[in-house]
Amino acid sequence: MSLLAADGHVALFVTDEGDARQLPLVCWRDNGTAVHGMVLYRGALRQAEQVPGFRRYAGPLEHDAPAPRGYALPRS
Repeated sequence: MSLLAADGHVALFVTDEGDARQLPLVCWRDNGTAVHGMVLYRGALRQAEQVPGFRRYAGPLEHDAPAPRGYALPRS
């Protein structure tokens, strides 16, 4: 497994009220079969998929552009 910097990448969320928000990714990890972004949530580093309201990841150039659900971070 590798742990890599995620400069410019974000996780996109939707609140119960329907508002969109985003959290910057601290890093992302590759376990060989899947890639997971990590965010700081309530003072702890958590997989973005485990934070309530997670919808998808977005890269540095697509924060406001639509992207397919389940966007995976690029591997390096």
